[in-house]
Amino acid sequence: MEGLVIPFGIFREHMGQNMPGQELSYWDYLNKMFKEAEEMRKQGILEEEVENYQLRELETLRKAIKEMPLKDGFLNQLKEKFKSVLGKDLGAIPVFLRSDTNMEDLKDFTGAGLNLTLFNVLDDEKILNGIKEVWASPYTERSFKWRQRYLLNPENVFPSILVIPSVDVEYSGVLITKGINSGNEDDLTIAFSRGAGGAVDGQSAESYTIFNKGGYRLLAPAREPKYNTLPQTGGTGKKMATFENRVVKEKNISAIRNLAKDIRETLPKETDPDYKGAYDVELGFQNDKLWLFRDKTFC
Repeated sequence: MEGLVIPFGIFREHMGQNMPGQELSYWDYLNKMFKEAEEMRKQGILEEEVENYQLRELETLRKAIKEMPLKDGFLNQLKEKFKSVLGKDLGAIPVFLRSDTNMEDLKDFTGAGLNLTLFNVLDDEKILNGIKEVWASPYTERSFKWRQRYLLNPENVFPSILVIPSVDVEYSGVLITKGINSGNEDDLTIAFSRGAGGAVDGQSAESYTIFNKGGYRLLAPAREPKYNTLPQTGGTGKKMATFENRVVKEKNISAIRNLAKDIRETLPKETDPDYKGAYDVELGFQNDKLWLFRDKTFC
């Protein structure tokens, strides 16, 4: 699947602009807050009061980022890439805005699901506003508290955005190139639910171990009563699931095996040849065609 990446540096460049109502930039405002919080701790102020101060300042910053002007150069480049890469004008094709940050997939902290991902956004203004909403999402209370717990430098979070066309898949989920239950590094683990965005947010997904030497084992059946659809008009819909048939078909398991083989051979060459761990892959099926949405290291 073709897609666009809005890298960390674009966010950082925009954070260098002057913040409305302040005599400093968005980035300086953020770092000033962390310095003042540290001074409060040195003065013996209770941690609860320090945290409340930080959350109030982050709320102000988050609201300001959502109203942040996007630079002309970035807007022009985004429109050009929509046309050349995705094949349609900005606002003429529904897309996912998928969040990622430099503070994810670390040894003791994955950060998965902490920041905003927007489904099936179509209108051009909604896409542009959605970019700013994703940029602001690392500064929510939930995301901030998780980073504070695990990271020594939670102020240095840089969000990037993966922009990919929406596909109204029949079922979707995740592939881990490791046998989590079997303990075998050569096996595969998959979890799928009907519709888009499957096997996330605690869904009761259909899960399997796929054995390297052949065959597979059902770990859990699907039990999710509703699933997401992605209309061409944008937004999401809901449908009721039925359970008379399995979610993942035999031919799909074969396709997943082939994909895993390609990933294990290709990604180390293209990224980090010393990486020996598993990969975390998001994918889906529409008319038995496999769609790859994202893959990353699994920690």
